[in-house]
Amino acid sequence: MFILLLACMLATHYLLAQGTVTITGKVQKGQEDNIFIASLPSLLFPEEQRSFTKVSKGQFRLEVPVSKPMTMELVYGNESVPLYLEPGFEMQVTFVAGKMLKSLKYSGEGANENNYLALHTYRFDEEEDYQTLPDNVKLSEKEFLQFLDYRKEDQLAIFEKKIKAKPVSEHFRQLILAEIEYSYANDRLTFFDMRELMRLPVQLQPSPEYFDFLDYLDMEQPATLEAISFPTFLRNYIRYIGQQARLELSDIHYYKKAYYEVSYTLQGQARVMAQAHLIRQSLQQGNVLHLPAMLQDFSQNKGIAHVHTALQRQYESHPGLGIGSTAPDFSLKDINGELVSLSDFRGKVVYLSFWRTDCGLCMVEQPHAQELARKLQHHDVVLINIGVDENEQAWRSVVKSRGLRGVQLYLKGQGHELAKRYGLKDVPAYFLIDDNGTILSTKPRRPIDREVEKEILQHVMSSRASRK
Repeated sequence: MFILLLACMLATHYLLAQGTVTITGKVQKGQEDNIFIASLPSLLFPEEQRSFTKVSKGQFRLEVPVSKPMTMELVYGNESVPLYLEPGFEMQVTFVAGKMLKSLKYSGEGANENNYLALHTYRFDEEEDYQTLPDNVKLSEKEFLQFLDYRKEDQLAIFEKKIKAKPVSEHFRQLILAEIEYSYANDRLTFFDMRELMRLPVQLQPSPEYFDFLDYLDMEQPATLEAISFPTFLRNYIRYIGQQARLELSDIHYYKKAYYEVSYTLQGQARVMAQAHLIRQSLQQGNVLHLPAMLQDFSQNKGIAHVHTALQRQYESHPGLGIGSTAPDFSLKDINGELVSLSDFRGKVVYLSFWRTDCGLCMVEQPHAQELARKLQHHDVVLINIGVDENEQAWRSVVKSRGLRGVQLYLKGQGHELAKRYGLKDVPAYFLIDDNGTILSTKPRRPIDREVEKEILQHVMSSRASRK
């Protein structure tokens, strides 16, 4: 009986150890009271999960439940380093505050993996020979590819040398190989975009075969999906797929079109991650027009019920007014006391603004709004300006004394029900509404922006084209 009980106790201890990682550590020259482990950003679950512990006299101890190998972050103050964990790891770590990445030293089970990961990260983040910015992005296409090939070969050579002397788990080996592959892929994919962002005097055009490497990437390997660089690569690849399909972010149907493009182009878990990312982006941008259909399609994927539930919950908690929503109608009095409704302007694109006379920025933008009204007066566009002063007389005085043109309407205070329906939190606030009363943008360019006229006229042309 005793032997059986002992066996059960040992088995229980073994199982608990297998599902837990223990990290004890010492911080030198540190001032922070806490240290924590955080999950890395994920396209499926971008919300960060944290596990905190106290730092007392430079000492700390962390116990984290871990059911499978994973990469997280160890965070102290404003410093962070990637941390590789497998069930059962028991590690000791020391570092100097302010020089965390450079001074990290691990010992115990899991030390070989994490000492190498620290070295790999340091070289990638700190070594000038490894950086694309600011100098290597200025190279020609041929020279840039030579740089990427050199970096990749150097990383692989160093890795093989290090693990030969200090072996690592096979899972970690595959993870690092994937990390090297996708850091290469991401920098190659974004080379021309980076040059454009830097506004280099000479812009290059990619050779016909430049992007062929994308056809040979294996995104179905488990290690690929866990690589630190993969989410960044996939976000950029989604954008690339959209560019190849000639999709425009200004198109209110952009997220629906991009969703179906990635659904056609990608496979397996990479496709699921891309779809989830586009649904979240659509929500964040307030573009709710096609979300029900996108969510319904996403629900057909296998094994993602928990992800779908989270996305559905976010959609249902969305305030409702977004791109693709019907703009709330209203009937308000103008400066002459006449009732004016939003629906009076069906057939025209409406640039709607909310402002207040005691708002400094509102008053700065008024002259630009008047100039915009003048430029657009011969197009199918109307500017509706709603003053939300508590004091109607203050609003009347400014409109008359400044001779403000366009449609000038009055709404008593930002606490009015209409202001709430538009989600008004502060002024100035702007909305762009199409000729059918549908929200085109909840954050269009402001009157002071030089591109605002172009943006509005693009929508006018789109509306005309859709009627043909």
